[in-house]
Amino acid sequence: MKVNRRDLLWGGPAALFGVNFAEILEAQAQTPVPVDNDVVNFWVRGMGVPANTVIGGERTRGRQPSGPSTSDFGREPLFLHHDVEQNKLITADQISPDKLLTASATDVTFQLVRMRLNQADDATFRSYSSGGIYVDLQQTAQPAQASSSLTQDLGSVASSLFSAIFPATGAGKSAAGKAASAAANKGNAGQPQPATAAPKGAGAAAVPLQQAKQAQSISLPGGTGRTSFACFAKDKRKTLFGQFVDVFGQLAASPMLSYLPMLSLPAVGISTLNAVRSLVANLQAHGQNQQWIMMSPPLDVTTTKDGVQTNPDALRLRAGNYIVIPKENSDAMKAASLDNLKLLDGFLVPKDATALDVYDAYQSTAPGVSYITLSVGVQASKKAAAGGRAGGK
Repeated sequence: MKVNRRDLLWGGPAALFGVNFAEILEAQAQTPVPVDNDVVNFWVRGMGVPANTVIGGERTRGRQPSGPSTSDFGREPLFLHHDVEQNKLITADQISPDKLLTASATDVTFQLVRMRLNQADDATFRSYSSGGIYVDLQQTAQPAQASSSLTQDLGSVASSLFSAIFPATGAGKSAAGKAASAAANKGNAGQPQPATAAPKGAGAAAVPLQQAKQAQSISLPGGTGRTSFACFAKDKRKTLFGQFVDVFGQLAASPMLSYLPMLSLPAVGISTLNAVRSLVANLQAHGQNQQWIMMSPPLDVTTTKDGVQTNPDALRLRAGNYIVIPKENSDAMKAASLDNLKLLDGFLVPKDATALDVYDAYQSTAPGVSYITLSVGVQASKKAAAGGRAGGK
């Protein structure tokens, strides 16, 4: 069955706000539109978005090898957990199964706390002046639900988030005096402009993301699910992404600073989730002028001890704080020594740092690493039958 791009997107989340981006996309589809083929390939081949719902998707079919290109692997995320008992960072696969819940079902909350980029990524982000961040967490379809697409859509729920992000106004104390100089040297307004870099040997200023009250939540039957993640820098000018951001910026009750939530959907079916992914794919690919910060096709996750036994390679989630880095920054992270690092207030800092040290410490801690910090909550599902016992918080 052929799915009409206009019907799919107009019936999706944008329609809830009276934003008819489907008509814009349809009009663009009738004329030559520059799109980023690597982005299209990621969303169509990696995320499973139907090719006929993405501009340029059908043109790329059969012309690229299946899966991401070799260069994409460096931008896939590596998850690390702050183990409070050991007071150090460990990779997610080092979380002991005994620290996970033994409940049959779990309730999970997740909050994007902060983003701090290394100098190279920060320069790219500032040159494009804006970007987007997308994350979803979905239930794993149970065997009884997998019999038809209709029962799967009704029985399997997902939580998704798509937000705009903007560079921080400065890179700490030493950047304050450089802001005026950067503003006076904008150059051609029609092109992305480089911004003042962070001091040599330091990371960029952190970008605050979600507030605690904006955290997403979802119940995971069986304690297992899947998560997807995409973070990119994108030029707003002359792109559908820019139009989309402008509309939501006007709807926002407060001025845009570093984070603008646009689509926050706490409980949607799989068909709506695919429509959201299609929308994000089109917004990112249209007009090119984008660069990946981090990206990942769907990953299996588990919050229970049984889930690890069933799928040892699944991402292990327990209550606490996580840091997500691009895999290509792994050497820079190891050089900083995981045993000597911890997360405090959403920042990566030395393990002996206190709350009074955070502001001065975070920029010089692992400066070659770009990262996003997450706060995760996991507890036995309130809806599950009594009897599940927690092996750890």
